[in-house]
Parts: sequence; C-alpha cells; structure tokens
Amino acid sequence: MSLINEIKAVLTPKEIVFKEMKKEDEGIYTFVFEPVKPLEWRAGKHAMFFITHKKIDKAMRLFSISSCPSENKIAITTKIGENPSDYKKALLELRPTMKMKLRGPMGPFVLQQARTNCFIAGGIGITPFRSMMKEIDISKQKFNGIIKLLYINSSDSFLFGGELKAMDNEKTSTEFFIDKQVIENRIKQMVSQNDNTVFFVAGTKQMTNSIKEMLIELGVKKKNIKTDTFIGYKYFISLSENILYILCRHNLPGMVYNNGKVKN
Repeated sequence: MSLINEIKAVLTPKEIVFKEMKKEDEGIYTFVFEPVKPLEWRAGKHAMFFITHKKIDKAMRLFSISSCPSENKIAITTKIGENPSDYKKALLELRPTMKMKLRGPMGPFVLQQARTNCFIAGGIGITPFRSMMKEIDISKQKFNGIIKLLYINSSDSFLFGGELKAMDNEKTSTEFFIDKQVIENRIKQMVSQNDNTVFFVAGTKQMTNSIKEMLIELGVKKKNIKTDTFIGYKYFISLSENILYILCRHNLPGMVYNNGKVKN
C-alpha cells in the first residue's frame, strides 16, 4: 500500500469480529479477529483498535499486527498484568462474534528487496517482525533480500521463538540475546560488515531510541533506520485529513474531497 492508501485506510473504520484468545506465555495473550470485509494490508504494519462493546475512557490503542495477510486474520499480541487497564480488561471480556473497530493498517516497516534487512526486536516488539517473516514463509513470495533477526529479552523466554527459528534458511536467520552488551556488539558487527543494511527497530520507547542513537553514531544513515513509532490518534487523523485535502486540492487523479471525506 502507498502512503496515500495508508492514510485513506486510517480515515476509514472497519469492523473486525473476535474469534479467539490464546495465551502465549505468562501474562502474554494473542487476540484473533476476522475482518467483516476484505482487508488489504502488508505485513509489519500497526493499526488503531477501538473497543466498541462497552464505554471506556481511552477506547483506542495502537498495536502492531502479529499475524500476516496470508493467514487471513488480524491478530494482536500484548502483555496483560495483574492490574490491567480498562482497555485490556475489555479485551479479556471479548467473546466470539463480538466486534471491534480498526483504523489502518499503516506504518513504516516494508521489507527491502536486494538488501540486508536487520530486524532488532525487544520483548513484545517482536510482533511486526513475526508478521513479516511469516508472510514470506507462507506465501512463498519472491524475496531476494536477506533477513537477520536480532531478538533480545530480559528473560530466557522468547515469544514466537520456536516458530521464528524454524524459518531459518540461507536468507533468513534468528539470533537470541539476553544481554544488552552482547546484542550491541552484534549490531556493531552488522554495521561494519555491510553498508547496504536497513535496520528495523521495535521494542520499548527507551530501547528503540537507544538503538537508533547508537546506529546514527556508528554512521548509519537515518533513511536506513526504521522504527515502529506510534503517534497520537487525534494528531494522526488530523494530519491524514490535511494531507489528503492538499492532495485533492492539487487535483490528484481519481480523488474528490467532500465535507471531510475522500471519495475515489
């Protein structure tokens, strides 16, 4: 999907139907949905998910999608502790056939052909990378690049670890880390070995910022660093509407702006 199509996707809410919940590990759950209407999207994206079965404050959360398009489902994977937020309590209350709403998917993660794609994941940040790697594995799509997944977690427990490791082949490899210094040394090695590498970073805000700063200090160009950054819902909606309005004012073929809506 192009940037324009992703913006249009954000401005168009879609209904999704809850199918099941799976416990992946202690305190980590996957919620599986099916879109009511066919949904076009690319692996590695995130979306806005809205609680609709009850009224709560902050009824929207952004999640990376952990499933891939070829699985024909939308799945989100998240941590839920002993004292969950109202939003996560509402997730746990979902039963089959209940609905939520989604805006998107969107996001900066797109696999680069003919290049080395270095995925750096921290904890639950593995979800978009699982999506991208699974899509290649299931669809058997032509991919002439290389994927190096560097996955760190503070405990020796890695979400989707067995599944990811099973995808290892001549073009794809997964390495697990529990020590920050060790993974930083591996990243430095990656930078020194290949200047044609694109780095994708997903994890906590602190981890993402730290890795990004280190890559820049090592001489990696900013255009070759992709982070799974979530911005505010109201800001993104406003920004999207303004961008589309400008495009339509400049007579983008096939688009008409009418009372806050974009029509093809």
